[in-house]
Amino acid sequence: MEFDDLADYLDGYGGEGDMGSLEIGRRRFRRRRSRSAAPRRMPGRRLIPRIPGVPMPGARLQPLGIGSSAFTLTSGTVLSLTARPQRPFKGQRLVVDISRTGATATGLVTITRLDVGTANQLVSSGSLIAGAFAATAFDVNLQLDPATPGIDVTVQFNISVAPAGTDRVDFGGVILGTTIG
Repeated sequence: MEFDDLADYLDGYGGEGDMGSLEIGRRRFRRRRSRSAAPRRMPGRRLIPRIPGVPMPGARLQPLGIGSSAFTLTSGTVLSLTARPQRPFKGQRLVVDISRTGATATGLVTITRLDVGTANQLVSSGSLIAGAFAATAFDVNLQLDPATPGIDVTVQFNISVAPAGTDRVDFGGVILGTTIG
């Protein structure tokens, strides 16, 4: 097989952004195609018959809930949320929600670790403010390592000052990402 460049090679196999398509009707025998000729493609969903009750295979954007917890007088200042995906999962966006109840619930909530399996996904050992990953935050996309089924995805939270009395700081999160299956 002969290709003009890597772009031609990837173009024939769908490239990065064209998952689920298959090229048909194109000859590649030692013949170069012109750059203007676009290959014909067939969507992958047409290759496999639809079966009632069975989801179509392929990549899709889905949420991975990591749960919720609360900083209280007795909880300490470090808490972790863990999820274990049941399908291959690659995280792309972390969304964190924080709710405060009471006058002493004023501590700064930070993220000190973000682990996929045993691999820390943070660039440095410093912490990140959890508010940076609010639902209204703009352009906070991530490219986390892929997690195979059964591998824990853990986010560790820290608060600068624990609330007093019955006051509390509730927090929870979700990781949006791509699953296969």
